[in-house]
Amino acid sequence: MSLYGFVNQVFALILRANELGVNLNTLVDSREMLKAAKENGFTLGLERLWYEMAELAYAKSEESLKSWFDTGFWFAKRYVTGDSSEPFEAFKSDLQDFIWNIPELKLKKKADAISVRILSPRFTEAYTFLFTAFIEGALEAFGYKSEEKEISRGIIRLEAVKSQQ
Repeated sequence: MSLYGFVNQVFALILRANELGVNLNTLVDSREMLKAAKENGFTLGLERLWYEMAELAYAKSEESLKSWFDTGFWFAKRYVTGDSSEPFEAFKSDLQDFIWNIPELKLKKKADAISVRILSPRFTEAYTFLFTAFIEGALEAFGYKSEEKEISRGIIRLEAVKSQQ
């Protein structure tokens, strides 16, 4: 491609982005986030179908809770053993970027404790309990154990403390 062709293509893309109401930085950031999600094992799927599958799994067996716990542990362990200087903050950031169906996701780390607050009106009861197991598995990978929890449909509140190992 010639320099002229390249510059024309760049300007055409800038105009398209402008028509969509976004700037190039936002587009590149969004693309990087999608690429990172794909590399981290996430897939896009229909939310309604995901909730229905969670309902079926949760109703069939307690094994589904263990599976979600184990997946949370595995997911977080990648941050613990990775090269990030702040593994918990990297985990938190990716979780906020990759999980789109949670309007309020707050994870706060203070000294030897982590507090979790998740609100999602679209969560089913089963999905709420399964996602709680995922979060508890992740917290365990970081060396924390749930000490206090409040769970109801669409609401997860956990207080975790550093485990004595």
